[in-house]
Amino acid sequence: MFDSIRKIKKEYLFLFFILALAIFLRFFNLKNTFMFQGDQGRDALVVSQIFKEKDPVFIGPVTSIGNMYLGPFYYYFMLPFLFLSYPNPIGPVYAVAGLSVLTVFLLFKITKKLFNKKTAYISTIFFTLSAGVVNLARFSWNPNIAPFFSLLMFYFTFLAWKKNTKYWLLVSLCFSLLIQLHYVTLLSLSGAGIVFLIQLIAKIKNNKKHFFVEEKRFFKHVALAVLIFIISLTPLMLFDYKHDFTNAKSFTKILVKEESFDLQRKKGREGFGAITKFVTIDLKNRASQILFEPSFAANKINYPLLYLLLLSSVFYLVKNKNKIKDSEIVLLAYLLPGIIGISLYQHEVYEHYIAYLFPFVYILYGLFFAKFKNKWLMLAIILPFLAFFISSNISRYSIKDAGWKPGDMSKTSDEIYRRVNKDEKYNIVLFSPSKDSYGMSYRYFLSTKENKIVKLEDHQLATKLFIINDEKEVRNDIFDTSLYEVVVFPSRTIDEVFQMENGPEISVLTSYNK
Repeated sequence: MFDSIRKIKKEYLFLFFILALAIFLRFFNLKNTFMFQGDQGRDALVVSQIFKEKDPVFIGPVTSIGNMYLGPFYYYFMLPFLFLSYPNPIGPVYAVAGLSVLTVFLLFKITKKLFNKKTAYISTIFFTLSAGVVNLARFSWNPNIAPFFSLLMFYFTFLAWKKNTKYWLLVSLCFSLLIQLHYVTLLSLSGAGIVFLIQLIAKIKNNKKHFFVEEKRFFKHVALAVLIFIISLTPLMLFDYKHDFTNAKSFTKILVKEESFDLQRKKGREGFGAITKFVTIDLKNRASQILFEPSFAANKINYPLLYLLLLSSVFYLVKNKNKIKDSEIVLLAYLLPGIIGISLYQHEVYEHYIAYLFPFVYILYGLFFAKFKNKWLMLAIILPFLAFFISSNISRYSIKDAGWKPGDMSKTSDEIYRRVNKDEKYNIVLFSPSKDSYGMSYRYFLSTKENKIVKLEDHQLATKLFIINDEKEVRNDIFDTSLYEVVVFPSRTIDEVFQMENGPEISVLTSYNK
């Protein structure tokens, strides 16, 4: 009895300290460090129009590749939090950080239930401290909340297989939300699909003669799961129908015409050589990126760690081929197709593409170390590794003031607005390395003013144009540009140039002909 009480106290003590650490890493100095660039400004502007102008949206953010639109889920996730903090855009940032802390808690509970307590302790420590995880939790962006939903999808997949097929409905719901955060998460369907096929084959073997009769409940749950998915796509399908199937055409173009998945698109890769180089180069690089870069960045040690993990995994699978746990099968069903699928993509892969895989990566870490049955041997291996892990991550946390902050953007917007007359139509453009020519972050702040900035499609109505030059070191002539809003603006006379402290130079043009 006392041993069980002691174990419970130990678990609660661990959760208290790990959650306190997770809160610190995700919330410390957040208001001065959160990223608010073009994508964040665009999202905040769209969401603010939902509650200010009663203008609901049926599509989400546009993707950076292929001109496709995601579903609207993330905008409605942002909605209550932006409403509460408006006009400050930090509300959704707090929500993303808070959901990341909740993911830490769920990771411990789910890993403990599906694997064991030792795996749960180790996995949660690494997930909590990972700079890759922490930094994506410190600003608002649609891919950043994917780990929460992928972890739930993984858990419900296990329950649907081993407990009750009704959980396929929750698997479908999680998947429907995931693919509205980033289309790379389509790969998570392979994880659920593999487990579903295993379950289906087992049911057919057990009920060969009366399969369709005995498994009515199973088919009912599967049909409802499919229905949930179809309903979730309704807004996008209606948008596509109304706009000449833009999304469907863009998706087809990425798969076929742009050669994004053509293994022979690179020089020196033809025929069988394309396959061998996929295995020896692409698969190796992507596996290293997914499994170790969130922990150690691009580090020379990543490849040795990958080979060590691969050899250990093969040895374990061969030795325990008949003893592999069901939870381990589900983990591999999600992780391995994710790695292979992303490896097939023949363009650059950014860290937010792989965010949905983070929980599985750190569960794998926990499983690896938990397999050491000798406690002292495990500690002798894990403690130096953890020390190296911490030293690799501590300098990468985005918790220090750096660069041009959202507060600076707000002050710049105030300075711009101070130069606008009552009822005067005005617009901005931005010269920046980010290529966000519309200056969406500044545009958001200006949209909170009484005299709002003109909408993008109404740029021709503007009689005053503010050119925000954040490329002052490389741009000598602001009129030396192909940017449409500058080219067609009637005036070529600069009325004023003012400089923000440690920030951009801003030129003011006024047209007296409008």
